[in-house]
Amino acid sequence: MDRNTIIECVEEAQRYAAGPTPEVVDAVRARRRQRSHELEAVWSVIDRGVYVSSGFRSATDWLATTSNESIGQCKTTIRLAVRIQNMPTVRSAFADGVLAESALRLLTEAWHADIADVFERDEALLLRWAVELPHKDFAMVLDTWRMHADPDREERTAQELYEKRSLHLSSMLDGLGRLDGTLDPEGLALVREAIRALSRPAELDQRTAAQRRADALVELARIALTTVNDDESEPSKRRKRNRPKVIATVEYSDLAANSGGGTIDTNHDRIVVPADTIRRLACDCGLHRMVTDPLGTVVDYGRQQRTITDQQFDRLVIRDHGCRWPGCGVPAAGCDGHHAEHWVDGGETHGDNLVLLCWHHHHFLHEQHWSIEPSGAGHFTLHEPNGQPHAMRPPLVGLALPTQPTLPVS
Repeated sequence: MDRNTIIECVEEAQRYAAGPTPEVVDAVRARRRQRSHELEAVWSVIDRGVYVSSGFRSATDWLATTSNESIGQCKTTIRLAVRIQNMPTVRSAFADGVLAESALRLLTEAWHADIADVFERDEALLLRWAVELPHKDFAMVLDTWRMHADPDREERTAQELYEKRSLHLSSMLDGLGRLDGTLDPEGLALVREAIRALSRPAELDQRTAAQRRADALVELARIALTTVNDDESEPSKRRKRNRPKVIATVEYSDLAANSGGGTIDTNHDRIVVPADTIRRLACDCGLHRMVTDPLGTVVDYGRQQRTITDQQFDRLVIRDHGCRWPGCGVPAAGCDGHHAEHWVDGGETHGDNLVLLCWHHHHFLHEQHWSIEPSGAGHFTLHEPNGQPHAMRPPLVGLALPTQPTLPVS
């Protein structure tokens, strides 16, 4: 099928689709013709090197100054203007207004010198796909063609995309953090699936989808920290639970009364937090006695003692399997051991007073004034701030049905 036949088919299809708005089709085609004229004018300047004699260091700088468009837009325009010279059939179709610029961009990205002869051979076919198929379908078909035309370049492209990966973490003035990054396609798919698996809404969940994704990312970090081998030279000495080291400092009276606040120190920052936050951290942590003089000098620093031992945590994993919050599916590796009655308030560190909660629900429980009441035998009652109760029964193991009453007998 030659170019003229393709154009006739497209014009007929566009007339049919125009319906009561043929003026929109005419305006779109006029815009494409104008854009084609712009590309030809830009190419003329580049081809003659006019921008060099005018004192510009690059064609991009010249076009940005001339058009007042962004650098990114100017780079796109220059790439189109240069590469379209290598595809005369496509160039003519765009000048006639029948080829969408989005399709033109895909074609110019697919073209390169190594496959110029293959592109020339298949140009009419590619143009037919471009004008007949929806943009999404054309992108998929063009990718398939490109993989057959130059498989070696596809491998190089995949490596180039992989090399572009990056991640930036920065702290803002209010203590919040901002994350920005770029992932290669495989990495994106992996992270997206992991976040999707950990961001399903639970019962009584009022978080937005964006908040659930943010919490899922934190859960991924917590799971990694609990499973990473922190001593590669001696794996046998690896701790079962590699908890991140955060130093929280607070007056004991404030901690017991759940009032006031304290400070949290990490390797990178120090922030002031309310007592609620420190009580949550103190649910499952290593404790030191630290006594300071009035000037803040440490005069006594006792031995570390865990509030929940590794053996106790293992028993919680066997019983709870993961977060016990109704409808939550975060696995045990991403959970804390929560004291239903806090040890500061006299609660004991044993199974009937301990329950696994993920980072979000542990945070939510402490700082949104919810509470958990132990009922014995691994049963708990979750209380909303208004007092509304919700039963938290331990999950069944295997397919066996319980033969005893489901609630403990007092």
